[in-house]
Amino acid sequence: MSRYPGKTCTLCARPLFLLPFISSRHYRSVLSAIDVVKIIMLPVMAGATISFAMGRLEADSYACIVAGALLTWGMIDVWDGTAGLRTGLDKVRKRICRGAVARKMSLAKTIFGSASMVLGAIGLLMVR
Repeated sequence: MSRYPGKTCTLCARPLFLLPFISSRHYRSVLSAIDVVKIIMLPVMAGATISFAMGRLEADSYACIVAGALLTWGMIDVWDGTAGLRTGLDKVRKRICRGAVARKMSLAKTIFGSASMVLGAIGLLMVR
């Protein structure tokens, strides 16, 4: 058993977090690192939107946060898409696709992730 909480799946080449039991050395749950990062970004965006709506956050700061989120989500999608193209497996939530369907979904993730990265980078360059 590794002392590090992260590993790469040998089947689909995606990063995983392994969460152990407190009292034993066996793993309790396996989480996809890609899904964890997407879930963490949701409260960040919700907090920024609420702060902007309440007038506590200026427009340029809000635009910077949105651009950073687009850049982050784009990198995650490109990473997930290229892993799917390489292995022929695509995972969306709890559904796993294989073969041609997985390659089409992975190609779409890669294209839209690249577009999101470009928009995020342009947004960061335009702010300030």
